[in-house]
Amino acid sequence: MSKQPDENLTEIFKALSHPLRQDIIFILAERQQMEGIGFTALQNELNQSQSRKKPVQVGTIYHHISLLSDLLTQSEESKSWKLSERGWFAYNLLTSSQDRTQFLSQGDLERTSPLSIVWRILAPPRLFFFAKKSIALFIGWQILFFLLFAFITAQADLVLIFVFYSTLNPQKDVLVSLGSILLSWAIFTLLVLVLSKQLLRKQTLTFEDTVTIAIFLGICLLPLGIFPLLVLVNIFDLTQSFIPLALAILLQLWVILLAARAISVQFIVRMERAGIISLISIYIMVLLGVLLSPILGF
Repeated sequence: MSKQPDENLTEIFKALSHPLRQDIIFILAERQQMEGIGFTALQNELNQSQSRKKPVQVGTIYHHISLLSDLLTQSEESKSWKLSERGWFAYNLLTSSQDRTQFLSQGDLERTSPLSIVWRILAPPRLFFFAKKSIALFIGWQILFFLLFAFITAQADLVLIFVFYSTLNPQKDVLVSLGSILLSWAIFTLLVLVLSKQLLRKQTLTFEDTVTIAIFLGICLLPLGIFPLLVLVNIFDLTQSFIPLALAILLQLWVILLAARAISVQFIVRMERAGIISLISIYIMVLLGVLLSPILGF
């Protein structure tokens, strides 16, 4: 059975079919203040484009704005324009399309920089592409990792509250450690999904998105197993103050980088945008650990 075309989506694609209208969408999304952007400011922004040799005439701008009417809202008081919900959806289509084109042509979404090689070593994109193609296999590995992670953490007399905040577990209770890890993983996934929906303007997140990003984030937690392992083999003593703290911060930074890569691969966005979501999510987790550990009895 053939699927009926989505008329709303067809109209959005028609509205975005002209480069000037695409520029208007980008300007409204990336330059507008809370009160929106007025006609004069919009005209100045359009004329500052290096790719545009001739100034854009007033009538031309109004013509294209009228064709974008379903994607814009206008304040009656200030006569300024903002993106509507459909407009934000259109913006997301444009950015995803640009990122996807660059990704297919260059193999990555990050700009070339001295740090790019380090990023690829610490957070290899191929790892997540392989995981995406082998979700069932990685679910099994994920379960084994969490069990081993919980066992090592318990044997090191530790429990990781919301993953990033550690406290003592003198009873060596594996179930307590495992429960904490699983709860942390679930909250971490939820935070990333909520922030991705808001910051990336994703209108819908499918069940497949949820499962895939959950597996990806489980992979991102791998470096945290290093901390209790080094404690268990007496590489350092927890009574020391500087070394455990420095190591914990470095491992957190590694997880932030891995999570940014995971978000970048799953939602096809630049590492900079994915990194913001990763950073906010992880430090919300840290704050939750600090605030709730007394309530949880740790």
